[in-house]
Amino acid sequence: MVEAKEIQKAGFYERWGLIYFRRLSKRVKKLDPVARNDDEMVKAVRQVTIVGACIVFTIGAISAAGSVMAEVFTLERSMIESYAWIAAVTLVLTLIEFAVLFIISIHTVFRIARITGHQQIIQHSNANGQIIVNLLARAALEIPDPVERVLGIDPLAKVSKKALLAVGILYKLKVTMSNIFAKLVLKRILAKSGVRILAYWVSVPITGLWNAIVLFRVAKEARLRLFGNLLADHLVKHQLSDEQLARLSTQAQHGCLRAVGNAVVLTQNYHPNMKILLERIAQALQINDATGYEDWNTFIECLSSVSTGERFFLLDLLAVATAFDGKLSRLEKLTLPTAFQEHTSLYMKRIDDLIKLMHTGRLNAAIELCSLDFEAG
Repeated sequence: MVEAKEIQKAGFYERWGLIYFRRLSKRVKKLDPVARNDDEMVKAVRQVTIVGACIVFTIGAISAAGSVMAEVFTLERSMIESYAWIAAVTLVLTLIEFAVLFIISIHTVFRIARITGHQQIIQHSNANGQIIVNLLARAALEIPDPVERVLGIDPLAKVSKKALLAVGILYKLKVTMSNIFAKLVLKRILAKSGVRILAYWVSVPITGLWNAIVLFRVAKEARLRLFGNLLADHLVKHQLSDEQLARLSTQAQHGCLRAVGNAVVLTQNYHPNMKILLERIAQALQINDATGYEDWNTFIECLSSVSTGERFFLLDLLAVATAFDGKLSRLEKLTLPTAFQEHTSLYMKRIDDLIKLMHTGRLNAAIELCSLDFEAG
């Protein structure tokens, strides 16, 4: 059996998130019932997200306002004294802001999990429950998932490490640079007016806005991970059951792993949804250890060697797995047509539709698009 080891790799910050998730699952009993249909789910998730965004916007604005007041009130003092006051006030308010962001992010993700029907999974202590709580904690805290290899598949095989570093640095600089830029522009515009002091206050709405954006990002990622988990569970139970896999030749069965493995590499990250799906297929086929499942050329050869019906079955799985991370990269757009061939338009539309349904929160409609059959499209 391919075992998940995510919980063992949790860092200090992530462990606090996991602990808080467990406490919430024990304390909260009558909040956010499971949505009965897609409309209820969309409405409930939107309300939870908006409430959380408003709270973190407010705390961000208060935090920035405190720093600005310290800056304004110390303008006439010496530079050392002024900076000391600003640094002290900013440090205290930032710690409070981070604590509130931590709590609200966890609460928001927890409530979305309840709405989507994951409460029982979170409360259980089995391996799947641990994986779900772990991936939700990372989504809530915006912690990168560890780069792991399942069946020898390297998700970063086609990713530039320098590009990853650059993206991380740029992301950390966004808030700081936006505040500095806005202040410089306003000071320039208001230089000859009597209201130049307003330039100092521009960081208040900007900081609050960035906090709200972060919360929306957290909610979006949590929704994708939760939906992906449910879709992966649906695929394994209803589309990749023992009876369904028995209809496939041995080569086509291994082709299922090749389809998901290549989707991982083309996506260029080990999104938890992909990892869960890959592990469950490996468990169903009783494959403990192997390599080469991410080789694209071998997968193409597999498609040409299986029956026509099996080929469509594998293409269905490739399309669904590709959509699991909620986006379609340039590499995927360039590479997938070599597998889909004359059916490219059908499968690309299916991927686009599935991604849209996951983003809009229509889980049941997304499940309908996850059918794996022996027909094209």
